Amino acid sequence: MKTAPTNKKIREIITLVKEGKLVPRPEFQRRLVWTREDKNHFLDSVLKGYPFPEIYLADGEVDLETGQGTQLLVDGLQRVNTMIQYFFADPELKLTTVPNYRDLPDGKKQAFLQYDVAVRDLGAVTRDQIVEVFRRINATNYALNDIEVNNAVYAGAFKQFAEQVASNPIFSDHKIFTSRDLKRMGDLRFALSVIIGILGGYTNRDDAFEAFLDKYNDDFECAEPVRQRLDSVFDFLNECGFDDRSRIWRKADLYTAVIELDRIINLERIRLQPSEAVERLTEFFETIDSSSVDSSDLSGMYYKAALQASNDRVNRVRRGIIFAGVVKGIDESQIRVELSSAVG
Repeated sequence: MKTAPTNKKIREIITLVKEGKLVPRPEFQRRLVWTREDKNHFLDSVLKGYPFPEIYLADGEVDLETGQGTQLLVDGLQRVNTMIQYFFADPELKLTTVPNYRDLPDGKKQAFLQYDVAVRDLGAVTRDQIVEVFRRINATNYALNDIEVNNAVYAGAFKQFAEQVASNPIFSDHKIFTSRDLKRMGDLRFALSVIIGILGGYTNRDDAFEAFLDKYNDDFECAEPVRQRLDSVFDFLNECGFDDRSRIWRKADLYTAVIELDRIINLERIRLQPSEAVERLTEFFETIDSSSVDSSDLSGMYYKAALQASNDRVNRVRRGIIFAGVVKGIDESQIRVELSSAVG
């Protein structure tokens, strides 16, 4: 792959973005991960004239009638985004050690706008090549995780539906995702896992992500039925009114709860009473919190399955069987029979 090194001034980059000729966040970019301190340090370096690593561009779409085209920002999202925020005084940019652009003397403003940004133009390359370049040049502090790689390849119907699920208020209301989860697409990973679990049963970690994202990239015909099923589960959980300190709001436990409650409510058509579900689960969760990994009772088995390799299929199945048995009030001996039959 041949690449052409060149320079673009900050003012040129700002103009290209403003005119829509440079796309600063195409779908293969991950979410912003820079902290306030990162942005302050970067802007301080620019204002003092220090260099920073080059950004990568690639050719985008070309209008064959007008000859007008776009370029895609393959790497450098945080840098370009911060420069634009700074110039336009974006209120989301919280500066602590750097003066606002509008407060700079004219000479400093001129120097900022005329700053030469090192650019490497990849030219006309395929989407797969762009993704591979992005993967390779980001193998440092914020190395891509699997979901970010899949996000780089698939931007279609299934991923968009998962993003809608991840935005459900139940997750923010109960603080399910940490700031790091949100930066590194942990919320999207969780939503994908839940949807795949509902459609195809428990899988090993994220092994099924690519297959589902590829299969339903163009169309996801069962989006509405799945949405309705999830809404009924979320409505039930809200009606239960579990305390915010309840174990059910931990990611591994909530994942199990959503999958199993969907099976019970929507597939088995069992009419669970919220008060009974809360009483049974609260009592069970209390025994888990006082249990140990070595315990041989159901709470110990659940605790171990939630603690060690919690995303492995066998542990997801164990948690599911125990959770469903508890919430339906099934006798412990029967739950053990089902466990033995399912996972040995």
